[in-house]
Amino acid sequence: MARSAALVAAGIILSRLFGLIRQRIVAHYFGVSIFADAITAAFQIGNLTQNLLGEGTLSASFIPVYAKLRAQGRGPEAKAFALSALGFLLLAIIAVSALGVAGAPWLTRVIAPGFDAERLESTVPMVRVLFPMTGLLVLSAWGLGVLNAHQRFFLSYTAPVLWSLAQIAGLVVFGEQVGLRGEALTMALAWSALVGAGLQLLVLLAAARSLLGDLRPRLDRSDPNLREAARRLPGVLLGRGVIQISGLIDAALVSFLGAGARAAFGYAQLIYLLPMSVLGTGEAAVSLPAMASDTADVDRERRDASLRARLGAALARVTTLTVPTTLALALLGGEIVRVLLQSGKFDQEATTRVSAVVATYAFALGGNASARVLTTTAHAIGDTRTPARYAFYRVVASTAGSLVLMRWFDVVGVVLGSVIAAWVEALALGWKLKQQIGGLGLEQIRVGRTAALGALCIAPALGVREILPEGFAGSFAGSLLVLGVFGGAFLVAAPALGLLDLRSLFRKRR
Repeated sequence: MARSAALVAAGIILSRLFGLIRQRIVAHYFGVSIFADAITAAFQIGNLTQNLLGEGTLSASFIPVYAKLRAQGRGPEAKAFALSALGFLLLAIIAVSALGVAGAPWLTRVIAPGFDAERLESTVPMVRVLFPMTGLLVLSAWGLGVLNAHQRFFLSYTAPVLWSLAQIAGLVVFGEQVGLRGEALTMALAWSALVGAGLQLLVLLAAARSLLGDLRPRLDRSDPNLREAARRLPGVLLGRGVIQISGLIDAALVSFLGAGARAAFGYAQLIYLLPMSVLGTGEAAVSLPAMASDTADVDRERRDASLRARLGAALARVTTLTVPTTLALALLGGEIVRVLLQSGKFDQEATTRVSAVVATYAFALGGNASARVLTTTAHAIGDTRTPARYAFYRVVASTAGSLVLMRWFDVVGVVLGSVIAAWVEALALGWKLKQQIGGLGLEQIRVGRTAALGALCIAPALGVREILPEGFAGSFAGSLLVLGVFGGAFLVAAPALGLLDLRSLFRKRR
């Protein structure tokens, strides 16, 4: 499990790094201008389809059924189910993408109600291109689900590199060689994203075909396994939908906070999602097929013991990495933003603005990552209603907190509402799962050693920053040095404290 988690983490990190390079180039050309606001809003609207029908939803409804069939030795049934799921997914994508293209002006006004006419006019054409793009990405999520169920994790999470590379190439070619600027360059970015989504899909479908031996979609409504997945779907969609509503509400609130606020919010989210994807998405991706296979055991006591062991190990890994990462985002946010984004129109003022939001997001990391793993456990045992219900509690807490706090803290106030909501959801899910499977395996978390790890990582970095000359400390090289010290301290301290065995991560399975 640890090695699989490392492979997922490596794939996600590689994908996110290329995403950061892409975003750095976007920041270089657009800074925190109205065009940057339009790009941020358009990609968020386009991603709505992907977030509702994509990886999270497919993983929760498709993988548990598929993995359980394979664990029971029913390979032909598993293949037939996978192809039926592909057929109905194609129909859903075509319908939703068409509605998105037709309703782009209305959706833009709903998602960004604070946008003026100029920003609305720049956003709508991008949305019309990005909705079909997200349809292709949802199909990619089906391929990812097949690969994950077969424990082929690395390719699943490196394929999005192609999506980022296409956008990077589009910005460089049309921005530098052709000389486009403003709205014309935003459209070049949108079309490049569509091409990249197509490349990503081709790679994942080819890999899925090598495992299934066939890619001909079926529309067999009589398949009992498809009905089982469909039974899980409403709860998963409700949970994902509620979470998306929470994100849309946050973005809508931010759109009222003036020019550049939406862009600053988006840049901070991008940085925050790098560790969140590794800690939350990565652990969930590895745990789901393994936990789903455990549910094939008819002995309830033995099943619950296996689930507790897997859940505790996952939460222990999440905690080990979350504590130092939270400290880095909170105390070294300026250095992180400077290294990743500062250039061109993204100046020191923008770095200061975004780093304050990043520092606030840091405190949501533990709650969100834990909630993701806990939700995965609930989905593995067939409980999709509880995560959906608690996701609703999350929206209420987030919206209420944001509305109150944004009056005093601007964008940071909106994020503080999300921080509160993350911990509300995690604690509620933990309480419910403890009742369902008899515990959470929390005894595997080494609290004292993890706290020591955080201190041993952050203290040297802060010390180096303190002694550096002021001019050098605020430069790219100085920031990179400070972050390098933090990373080096982690690589030394984590194995020394017995929290991470680097050699085991590279040991091949037997």
